[in-house]
Amino acid sequence: MANTSLNSYLHSVDEAVKQCDSDEAARLLSFRDPHVASPHLQLERADNQCRRVLESPFDEMVAAHLRCCWAVGNHDFAEAYNNQAVVLDPS
Repeated sequence: MANTSLNSYLHSVDEAVKQCDSDEAARLLSFRDPHVASPHLQLERADNQCRRVLESPFDEMVAAHLRCCWAVGNHDFAEAYNNQAVVLDPS
């Protein structure tokens, strides 16, 4: 999945959510998966694309994860931490 497209990634997340596959959803939101190296998924702003495919709150979680991937790619680790915290926030 290291070279996956944004659309493919979003549909994979959507399918995992709809199938209640928490292991797959966790993998897709993890930094231990190769998808984080994909330049297609290192996006500062993916809010609109996420909203088109995913329902709330998953759209916000995935957009924050993609911003986190972007921040890590730019060596902005404080920004990455802040965005990953949004992904993990239970509220």
